[in-house]
Amino acid sequence: MKRILLAATVLSLCACTSNKFTMVTTTATEQWVEIAGYNPDAPGIATDIVVDLEAKGQTMQGFGMCFSELSWRSLGRLSAEDYNAVMKELFAPGVGASFTVCRMPIGSSDFALKYYSFDDYPGDFAMEHFSIANDEQTLIPLMKDALAQNPDLKIWGSPWCPPQWMKVNQNYASRPMNNMMFAARRRNLPTTTTAEPSFLAGLNMGSESKRKRLELDNLVVDNGCTMDKMMREGQDSFILEDEYLDAYALYFKKYIQAYRENGIDIFMVMPQNEFNSAQNFPSCTWTVAGLDRFMRKLVPAMKEEGVEVYYGTVERANIGMVDTLLTDPAISDDIKGVAFQWAGKGILGEVNRKYPEKAMVMSEQQCFNGANSWADFIAAWDLLKENLDNGVEIYDYWNMSLFDGEVSTWGWQQNSLISVDYETGSYKYNYEYYEMKHASHFIKPGAVYLGTSGSHDQVLAFQNPDKSIVLLIAEKEGRAENVTITAGKKTVTVNIPANSLSTVVI
Repeated sequence: MKRILLAATVLSLCACTSNKFTMVTTTATEQWVEIAGYNPDAPGIATDIVVDLEAKGQTMQGFGMCFSELSWRSLGRLSAEDYNAVMKELFAPGVGASFTVCRMPIGSSDFALKYYSFDDYPGDFAMEHFSIANDEQTLIPLMKDALAQNPDLKIWGSPWCPPQWMKVNQNYASRPMNNMMFAARRRNLPTTTTAEPSFLAGLNMGSESKRKRLELDNLVVDNGCTMDKMMREGQDSFILEDEYLDAYALYFKKYIQAYRENGIDIFMVMPQNEFNSAQNFPSCTWTVAGLDRFMRKLVPAMKEEGVEVYYGTVERANIGMVDTLLTDPAISDDIKGVAFQWAGKGILGEVNRKYPEKAMVMSEQQCFNGANSWADFIAAWDLLKENLDNGVEIYDYWNMSLFDGEVSTWGWQQNSLISVDYETGSYKYNYEYYEMKHASHFIKPGAVYLGTSGSHDQVLAFQNPDKSIVLLIAEKEGRAENVTITAGKKTVTVNIPANSLSTVVI
């Protein structure tokens, strides 16, 4: 009998340490490489990760990016076959990134084709002229193609700017376009693409003919905002009168209804993108007290439509900016979450501890400067880890797709998941696409964050609804590792390459 029990114990132990796992690795030279198994002869230092199945954090809603008009335009340059392949890769469940929660601008943004709102008729408080005709030509077709791949895709929206007639300065922008300062700023950035030299030459020489990509860049030379109309942080740029506040809440309702009529349900809205920032593109600064007044109008309006309201986007590490609204007894219970632009990440942990019942969102990952480099990939991993370690349950990237070297309407060249060559219509997935895919392909909606310990600390762990354990493991020190992972009764050992990001599922 003892021999039988011993044999059973050995078999049980072998089953727990059978080293069965799924693994994918990305390095600077090779992306999304599937690893067949553990090689015990591979060089590398021995480290360990212990997953605590009882140390549970937030439940994930998902990952995604933002729909924009410049993304729509660049993807429109692809062949029909390539476009369909890209949409399937981004959105089809279980295929590629499998994105589940995405963002859109309500009206114009700095990555739109023009400055616009859904009602540019001054004094139209009843929204009689409200129209999403612009979006029906650009954003809506793109979203419908995404929804065709994943009908369960969730979409949320936030405005960069209200209709300009609702603003104190009567202008979409909040400050003038300073081209001399802008040109100096651009000279200090590295040349990262073939398009960049011609772009700089046009700025420095003042000649449009030197910039062959002018029609692609949408560069706004004069936004019409003069110094006497300049708005500033800490100032309410919105006209805080009930007639305007009521009209703006109605504007949101009309937006929800119009999109719903187009077959697109918006599940959540936020009142303002980056409400502290007086930008030279469509923007609107608010004080927290001003936002509180508007939220008292917005929350009940959205409740009537069955749409959730989150507060944000917060881009200052100031807990007071969150406390004011989340302690307002009139609306706090109906504010379902808080969203942070990447620059507001400094208070993620504090907000999560103080308001554990509120969902937390990263509204946009840092945009960087268009290099789409491996260094940006590593920095993006650091941002992802910091956010998910501190309770974020929706993590959205910013630019879905751009022409290679393309800039925003105010001249900022930024990173994107996909780069499209304007001349040839070819495209490529950039490093940060794989950073997102390493998480979003494997971490399913409903996955629960798990705590970890051990000698390897560059790790995130989640338990999916099917009980599988997903680990994202980064190596940033330039040394290969052989990592032993323990999660409850499961133990596996994996080879982690130097300078890499890997996903391991056990």
